[in-house]
This record gives sequence, structure tokens and C-alpha cells, in this order.
Amino acid sequence: MEPPRWKDQGYIPKRYIVALMAFLGMVFNYMLRVNINLTIVAMVKADNTTNKSEAEDVCGFGSDHDEEESFVGDFEWNEWTQSLITGAFFWGYIWTQIPGGRLAEVFGARRVFGGALTCASIVSFFIPLAAKSGSVTLIIVRVILGLSEGATFPSTHALLATWAPPLERSTLSTIIYAGSQAGTIIAFPLAAAIIDSLGWEAVFYIQAGLTLAWCLAWFLVVSDNPSTDKRITEVEREYIYAALGDSKERQAPPVPWKEVLTSVPFWAILIAGVGNNWGFYTLLTDLPLYMKNMLQQDIKSNAVLSGMPYLGMWIFSLIVSWVGDRLRQGTLSTASVRKIANTIAHVGPALCLLSLTFVECNRGATIAILFTAVTLQGGIYTGFMVNHVDIAPNFAGTLFGITNAAATIPGWVAPMTVGALTNGQQTFGQWRKVFYISAAWFVADALFFLFFASGTEQRWNKNEERKEVVAIGNITTVQLNAPQADPAYEVYVVNPNFRNSHVNMAFKKD
Repeated sequence: MEPPRWKDQGYIPKRYIVALMAFLGMVFNYMLRVNINLTIVAMVKADNTTNKSEAEDVCGFGSDHDEEESFVGDFEWNEWTQSLITGAFFWGYIWTQIPGGRLAEVFGARRVFGGALTCASIVSFFIPLAAKSGSVTLIIVRVILGLSEGATFPSTHALLATWAPPLERSTLSTIIYAGSQAGTIIAFPLAAAIIDSLGWEAVFYIQAGLTLAWCLAWFLVVSDNPSTDKRITEVEREYIYAALGDSKERQAPPVPWKEVLTSVPFWAILIAGVGNNWGFYTLLTDLPLYMKNMLQQDIKSNAVLSGMPYLGMWIFSLIVSWVGDRLRQGTLSTASVRKIANTIAHVGPALCLLSLTFVECNRGATIAILFTAVTLQGGIYTGFMVNHVDIAPNFAGTLFGITNAAATIPGWVAPMTVGALTNGQQTFGQWRKVFYISAAWFVADALFFLFFASGTEQRWNKNEERKEVVAIGNITTVQLNAPQADPAYEVYVVNPNFRNSHVNMAFKKD
């Protein structure tokens, strides 16, 4: 259905204000998550390097920074310890995915999303103290940070299920989840500037403080759904509920676990998430290390070069989402749009990673290929990432919690794999193995999604009504036993020729 004029919706529709606030939340969410990926370069003592990069001999690369500009670092952590620290976040992150999604469905996404980031910002204040206490203490705090942030993505899916009209899902979901890229874009250069002027400890204090300020604004501006929002226009509220129809129930129904776990379209989303996260987190957590060790970039150049690809991903995601929603309104089905976007987002980066093995000593070509690989990942928000809401809007938060919990495993296994492969072996040969593994994951999950994904609402999204048919003479009585309903209003007497039907007044309350 066509949306009302923007003028009738108050010029700026409230659903887009909600999406913008969630976007900013994702910005801070990712800032707190990834800031250590760059900051750890300044935290570790340079003279603790356990191996010399092959790039210095094979490619003749030298360091781009002067000795006086290098960061001394406080800690003696090798590559394996560093991979444990960056990956520890996901050891906690995995456990709050499913509970977070279900809590958001039952109690509202506003409370869960805002509460998760409030906890995460408080935990981030303790990271410098934990680091100075030892690597084990820092790993524990990173696990707690992961526990705090685990509910963020599932709760935003629950938010989308109540605020996003079906034909605007790609656009609204991309606006929200583009905050992940924006957070990465901002986090790396901001961290580099703070490290240069105030030291690495200030990175965590400043970013945690900014997140707390956002949390206050979130609770003041956002409501769980249109019916409880006091600032939304009646025109927009009616449009959202009319567009959603009966696919989204006002109260969260019980989860049909058997149907969910035996649903092939659900497994297509899960496998796509696992493959995506192996490649995505390999790039996200280890791109700064590759820039430093193999391309010999100083920390300021490293920050810019590591963050720029996510600007491309952000812009590309907005373009793909707009095109995707336009195509869904006209020529292509939802399933076709999801599959095309997902294939671009996964097969494209796989080809880029394979191409890296041919240009290892060419800095410009390497940076361009990495930029392209990350940029093409912007298609995921129109692909598998929003597909949960297509197939089961009533359980979008729970489904996302399940799939993201599984997809969290590569979030820590992938960095540990990179650490194991490159610890003491900073060679192009070892990094080739990293890229081959990631490319294989990308291609495998893209193919499975292409064959088995769906764009239609699944039958198990709604509680099936059980019917009792009782024949009395030439009268047929049909009783519909819907959950939480008054049976006195659900008994109908139907004429055998089906021309007339009416509520049996004997069952109607006085």
C-alpha cells in the first residue's frame, strides 16, 4: 500500500526518527566493540614483536612513520594473546543473543536495546584498569562487554517488526544497521586522534561517555511501538498497522520451536550469517594488523585505511536498500531481492580476497581491493540480515538471536585462526591461507542461501487456529479455538449452502 504524504505524517515520520536513533545506537555499539582492534596496536610494545614481517624483505617496504612518532606501548602481548583479547568479546556475546531477542519481543525493544548499551558503556570504563591488571583480566572484561552487547542486534529486529512497513523494511533496516559501518568509520580515526593527543586509555573513557549520553536520549525519544508513542501522528500510526496487517501480533505468541528448527528458510539465514561473520570479522579485527605488519602503515594511516572501507560499505548499503525496496514494489519478489543482494555481498568479497594473493607487494592495489571487498558487504542488510522479518515478524527478535548466536562463533574463532596462522609467521603465505578460508566461507553460504532462502511469511509465524466441526442435522457448527480468546464469541452457525452465516446468539454474552 502507498504511504501517506509526509506532510500528513508530520513531515518527518516517527518511524524514521526511531530508525535514526537506532542508527546512532549502532554507531556507539560498534565503537565500543571495535575500538580495541586499533587501540591494541598502541597498547603493545613495538619491541615485543616476535617476528619480522616478510614484507620488509620481499617488497622492500619500510615503515611510513618516523621513530619519534611511534607508540612505545605498555604491554608485552604476542599475536596469539592479542587475538584472544579481541576475540574474547564474542565469548560473552553469544550467550545473550536468544534471551535478548525474546525479551525484546515480550518487554519491548526500547528497554532491551537501551539497557544493553547502558551496561556496555559502564563496562568500557573499566577496560584500561583491566588491561593494566593483566591480559587475563582484560579478557574477562571483554567477555562481560560481549554479554552486555549481545542483545543489541536481536532487539533491533524486534523493533523493526513493530515499526517497519513491509515495503520499507530494506530501507529502515539498512538505516539502522548502517550504524555498524559508521561506528567503525568513526571509531578508528577517532581512536587514533585520541591516542595521539591523550593516550590510549582516553579512547575508552571518551567513547563510553558519549554512549551514556546517547542512552539518555534514546529513552526520552523512542517508544516500543506506534501504539505507545505519544508523538506519532494518527495518520502514520494507522498506516503502519494497516501495512503490517495481521502478520505482526500485538502480544508476543509462544515460539513454535519445532517448526522454527525444522524450517529450511530459517537454516538458510543461519548459514548465511555464519559464513558472513567469518569473512566480516576476519576483515574487521585483523585489517589493522595486516595494514601494520604487511603494508607497514603507521597508526594514523592505519586508522584511515582501516576505516575507509566501511564508509564504502555504508554508502553501498543505502543504495542497495533503496533499489531493493523499489524492485520489490514492482518487478521482483522479496525472495529474489534478498538472494541477489546476498550473492553480491558474499561472492563479491570472496573474489576480492582471492585477488589479494596476486597483488601482495602493490600497496595501492591491495588497499583498493580491500576497499571493494568491504564495500560490497553492504548488500547484507538487504539480503539475509532482514530476512527474519520477512519469514516470521512475530519472532524476528528470537530468530535473529538464534542465527546471530551461531554467527557469533566465527567472531572469535576467525581472529584466533588468524592469530594461530600468523603468530611468529608474518608472511604473505600465511595471510593467503587466511584469505582462502574466508573466501570459501563466503561462497559456501551464498550458494546455500541462493537455493533455500524464502521471502514469504512462514505458516508457523501465526498460531494455527484449531477447528472443531460438529454436524447437527443440516446445521454445521464450527468452533475456532484461538489462543487467549473468548470462546463465547467464536462459535458460528453456518447454513449448508454458505450463503448466510451469523453468530449463534445462544453463545453471545448478554
